[in-house]
Amino acid sequence: MTRDKLGRAVMLLLAVLSLGAFADGLRRMAVAGSDRIWIETWRTFAYVVFSGLFAILAWRPRQSPGIWELVFAHKTAVVLYGLTLGDVPEARAAMAVDALLVLLTAVGWGLTRGWKSWQTAQVLQLDTDRSRPLVDP
Repeated sequence: MTRDKLGRAVMLLLAVLSLGAFADGLRRMAVAGSDRIWIETWRTFAYVVFSGLFAILAWRPRQSPGIWELVFAHKTAVVLYGLTLGDVPEARAAMAVDALLVLLTAVGWGLTRGWKSWQTAQVLQLDTDRSRPLVDP
């Protein structure tokens, strides 16, 4: 297995695991009281968004400028904020999961050379800047 395929597999695994978290979130929503239903709903639908982001990164790791950075920024922010919360229920477990996501996303980024997505975007921009007809007359 090549490094690229391994990195894509890591990102695909994260997409699938996020769908699993979505399924668990549906269960949590079904039993949530009025004081928790909104946050459980918000969290549950966020799993679908992250599953989609991870799937995009597995599919097009070097053609997704900004997606890597969004995932890293969000998950890192959650971990750093979690460090400030002390003994808040759920904080430690969520922080540990998100720290693992940061680590595995970094592994996927490195294996797939995800940093090249900005170079690809620049090449595409240069190509569209040319003043040439799309179809030869």
